[in-house]
Amino acid sequence: MLEMTDEEIYRKYADDLVRFATGVVGPFDAQDVVTDACLHAFGGKAWPTVANHRAYLYRSVLNQARSHHRSTLRRRVREMRAAQPERTDLNEADLDVLAAVDKLSVQQRASVVLTYWEDLAPAQVAGRLGISEGSVKRHLARARSRLKELLDD
Repeated sequence: MLEMTDEEIYRKYADDLVRFATGVVGPFDAQDVVTDACLHAFGGKAWPTVANHRAYLYRSVLNQARSHHRSTLRRRVREMRAAQPERTDLNEADLDVLAAVDKLSVQQRASVVLTYWEDLAPAQVAGRLGISEGSVKRHLARARSRLKELLDD
């Protein structure tokens, strides 16, 4: 069997990775997150020994999304402090939902996106993220519980 080049691997999985990243970080940053994750993965010491390129790249995108999310939250806090005027374009329910989703961990968001937007079974989500099916189910349960808790208040 012929080994695929990094470019071929990227082309094979890029669309799926961008779709996944879109659900986790949003459409404006998804491509950048995927590109950064792939460059980091391809340049890593472990890359030549990776058996499951797809799972490794999904995991890399998830890790990059975590980093991006932390940076984005810090930036948003700075911007909100600087721009004190009240927003009038969103109603109270929209703000509550946005605040609740912001409080989910990136792992929870990833599991939710792949389960509900990509319509994948927990076993498929586990395969894409390189984690166990039990972990996926735990992340989904915690996400639903957390959202219910936050939105019922």
